[in-house]
Amino acid sequence: MGSFLWGMKDAACEAEDVLDLFDYRVLQDKAGDRDKVNSVASAAAGSSCPSTTTITTASTITSSSSGSTAKKSVCGLKRFFFSDEDINELISVMDRFVAIDKQMPTFLKLVKLEDSRPEQTVQWRTTTSMTGSRKFFGRVNEESNLKKLLVQINDESSQPYDVISVLGIAGVGKTALVQRVYNHFHDTCYFDLAVWLHVSDKFDVGRLTKEMAQSDNLSISADLSSISSLDEAQKILRDKLNGKRALIVLDDVWNELSSQSENLCKTLQFACKGSKVIVTTRSKNVASINGATEMMHLHGLEDEDYWGYFSQCAFGDANPSEYPQLENIGRQVVKKLAGSPLAAKTVGGSLKLKLEENHWRAVSGSKLWQIEQKEDDIISAFRLSYEHLPDHLKQCFVHFALFPKKYHFRGDVLVQMWRAHGFLSTEAPDGIAYGYIHDLLQLSFIEKIANQEDQYVVHDLLHDFAESVSNGELFRIEDGFHVCIPRNVRHIYVSASDLPKLFTSLQECKELKKNLRSLIICKAEEGASRGGIASSIFNHVLEETLQQLRNLRVLVLSNLDGILPNNMDKLVHLRYLDIHESGSFMSVSKSLFKLYHLQGLNLQIQEGGIMKKELQEGINMLTQLRYLMAPKEIISGVESIGRLTSLEQLKEYKVKSDMKHHICQLKELNKLEGMLTIKNLQNVRCREESCEAGLDKKEKLNKVTLWWNHLKHSINTDHEGVFEGLQPNSNLRELCVRGYMGINSPSWLSCKYLPSIQYIELLFCHNWKTLPPFGSLPFLRTLKIRHLTTVESVDAGFYGNAAVAFPSLEELLFEGMNLWKGWSNIDCNQQAFPRLRDICIRNCTQLMGPLPLPSFNRMQISVSDLTSEKIISCESENTADVSTSYPVQLSLDRLGLLFGCLPVSILATVHMLDISSYYLEGLSKDQAEWLQQLTSLKELRFTDCLQLRSLPSNMVHLKSLESLYIETCPKLESFPPMGLPLSLKKLSVIRCRKTFSQLCSEINTSNTNTIQQREILETSKNMAKPHTLVLLLVFMIMFSYNVLEGGAYPDQVAFSRKELKPEHNRLSIGGMSPSLGGQVSGATNAEGVNKDAEIANVKTSTTSTTTDTHRDVPVDLYRTIIIRGHQLNNP
Repeated sequence: MGSFLWGMKDAACEAEDVLDLFDYRVLQDKAGDRDKVNSVASAAAGSSCPSTTTITTASTITSSSSGSTAKKSVCGLKRFFFSDEDINELISVMDRFVAIDKQMPTFLKLVKLEDSRPEQTVQWRTTTSMTGSRKFFGRVNEESNLKKLLVQINDESSQPYDVISVLGIAGVGKTALVQRVYNHFHDTCYFDLAVWLHVSDKFDVGRLTKEMAQSDNLSISADLSSISSLDEAQKILRDKLNGKRALIVLDDVWNELSSQSENLCKTLQFACKGSKVIVTTRSKNVASINGATEMMHLHGLEDEDYWGYFSQCAFGDANPSEYPQLENIGRQVVKKLAGSPLAAKTVGGSLKLKLEENHWRAVSGSKLWQIEQKEDDIISAFRLSYEHLPDHLKQCFVHFALFPKKYHFRGDVLVQMWRAHGFLSTEAPDGIAYGYIHDLLQLSFIEKIANQEDQYVVHDLLHDFAESVSNGELFRIEDGFHVCIPRNVRHIYVSASDLPKLFTSLQECKELKKNLRSLIICKAEEGASRGGIASSIFNHVLEETLQQLRNLRVLVLSNLDGILPNNMDKLVHLRYLDIHESGSFMSVSKSLFKLYHLQGLNLQIQEGGIMKKELQEGINMLTQLRYLMAPKEIISGVESIGRLTSLEQLKEYKVKSDMKHHICQLKELNKLEGMLTIKNLQNVRCREESCEAGLDKKEKLNKVTLWWNHLKHSINTDHEGVFEGLQPNSNLRELCVRGYMGINSPSWLSCKYLPSIQYIELLFCHNWKTLPPFGSLPFLRTLKIRHLTTVESVDAGFYGNAAVAFPSLEELLFEGMNLWKGWSNIDCNQQAFPRLRDICIRNCTQLMGPLPLPSFNRMQISVSDLTSEKIISCESENTADVSTSYPVQLSLDRLGLLFGCLPVSILATVHMLDISSYYLEGLSKDQAEWLQQLTSLKELRFTDCLQLRSLPSNMVHLKSLESLYIETCPKLESFPPMGLPLSLKKLSVIRCRKTFSQLCSEINTSNTNTIQQREILETSKNMAKPHTLVLLLVFMIMFSYNVLEGGAYPDQVAFSRKELKPEHNRLSIGGMSPSLGGQVSGATNAEGVNKDAEIANVKTSTTSTTTDTHRDVPVDLYRTIIIRGHQLNNP
């Protein structure tokens, strides 16, 4: 039966090849490749049906009337452009199917006999809460985390129970971990009810409900075995669960129907708050459907833990140290098992049979699936997962076995390979294939590589399993290869250095040449024992090899050295060609452009001048291309690219005045996805031409960039008409316009035509004077307007007519608006910017305030006139009120704009102000009065103010100020005469003048009663002067010296106030300055006892660049330390 099925598959593949060849001939004719077509056609015209080329194989056809009809049809094909060779291949395939048809009755009898046998359902295993006799290894962190999750009570949940999912591939130890934790809580009686339910692939709600009710933790009077109604069973369980805290384990769940899970958990609604459900599963889909609030993904055991478990399985009661040679072999085996406990049990059980070196080496050299397995071993576990896959995912999964373990798969390349092999239908979009990838991820068959976009890897053990179910169709020629390639192999992976071995095998096996569908030639690994291969030898062998592989669908070449084979046109069935890791190509063979079936072309190569020109001229012949990856400079200049009507990606296109690069070439490319940049739009003359781009028909484009280059002599005078004709599809998400030379906006730049737009950027549009009604775009999140140098006013038209203007806008940037003078306010009936988070205005030199900003809850302002862009975090140091909404960040580059831009009504919402200025020496009187209006200011920062000599004189009136941050202000020498506000909690001085930093360090401490008297001092008539600084319960000084303008200055001096937790009884001082250290040494505690003895040794060196001095100080001493304001002027 097996051989018959293989024969059927071979016949089907041959038939596919023949039909595919006929399709190629049609494409060849359409491509205009007339040389071969004409010769074939003339040969057909001069021949007749009874030609000797067909009589030799026609006997099987003429044996019946239907065969006669088929023969006539075949002969009729010769009137077109098919050669005798093509016709003979078709007849040969038909002969094979006639033979199969004759054998079919016998085959069907065998199938019927097989089906008549009673089906035996195989249950992989049944689990209980009982743990085995083996010692438990590892999982310390996972066990601790799971225990914590079980005792946490989620007050925010509306349900009385939480679902915790434990995820992982088969055999990774999910059940063992949960058994251990379950028994811990069962023994401690933390839960009133603890039930273990083995679910398996049959989610029987009735059975599971009864098993819960029959738990020994519940006393049930009714005989549940006599109850057939699920409703009655649920009512009984509800009454017994009422008010009890329950722990339910659902082990080995496969169900993906949410209705069944909800039905099972109905009775848990009556349990006590804090109840938990643990679900063990291999599928993320199952975890999500069962409403998991927490997911714990298990991976393999750590090295030493795994060795401990493996040696227990392999040596049993024997001591591994008594078998040093076996231990060495065992440690090599362990490296292949990826930390899987079940794999250790399977392989270790096989090794345990004979503690002999020969036996262990034999097992070590075997594939995992070649080792004898029992029903509950690792391969059986994987097979259960595999059998649950739909057929289309099975073939996708098996395909991974072609590549080595730990191979990194790019998602887009996987899609092209699957498409080339027919795993996707011809017209299916790439999104379908990405759905396959997502499903395999959810089912734990593949894993996403961390920090790598769209890259995946297969678990080592699953890779072994994929090999076991590949039926020998996948083969890797690896280093040390010494066996024959099986005849039924259809896909081969080979190192470049081993390519001659493949060539030799092809010479010996004719069937292999015909069957092969994939050839992956990878770069020879560094350090391989076989070494590299000379370029000349590789190129010759590659050309000879490809000459024989006419039926390839996928060809991946790496390590090429500047030469493409000249016989590429023989690969008439090729769907995907990938050339990477190759040197610079001097030229490209024209045979490449006769691969008319090619759907994916990936050329990650160094471009050369000649090669670039040849590719740009020839790629348009590949009319079936959907996927084209190559250097941007090559793709953007492809001639007559409009012929590639199936193309799905084109990131950049450069318009020229000639027809081969005209904008009309984009007209039929309506399958384009993702992003498209159209450059050189100055070469488009009028609206009629720009309309030919058909952007409004390209529904799958997410981002479009329209780019004009400014030329002195542009052929285009109708700039506005051209822009009007470039209307994109209404599905567009992002739009960038660069260099537009018109004055007015296009009519389509509005809500009616761009209802889904989220991002807009306009830049270097020097003639554009009036901005469109962006405020009416309902989903616009980011708006950047840069270097529109003729805009003088942003008027009410900017907001549009909607009741709420810019309802979704979060980021707004104006930059380089040289003539912009005013920004009009919104109408009184409108609201604006309800979600705005970031406003930036740079290089708008004539803009005057006030800015029409609405009232925000919290606002942060940064002002920097430095040349480099200053980036300020939106997170304020004040964390007292974490429940408030995120602050709005306003970034400016002129102090003059700062003091006039904000309406008085919103000054009270400013919580943080950061000033960076090269020219600022100090605030004027008017500016200081403006600062005093910031009644909610909590943080004030002066950074990189190189000329700043004094702080604002009235800072003491900033009653809400909690943090003062001063960095790189080298000329600052003193505090304000009136001192600093009493509310200040933190003072940070970084990279300032030595004298100023020492001034901070010499701030004296008060007597021990200051803490207790603080409230009294602030209200007493005899209170200290306002310039008295009361700071801190906790402080830290990090002190290091550098040189600035001839003097040393501290790298950082920081004082901060933080809550002291009662459980900590000591704090640490590092790098304290000598002066402040002396003050601390002289401090006393609440009882007046001097603490000199405890910290007398706290000293620092004033000459070292860093300080290592470290001393622990008791908390009660810290609580006596108060830093008071340094009074520069004695009242």
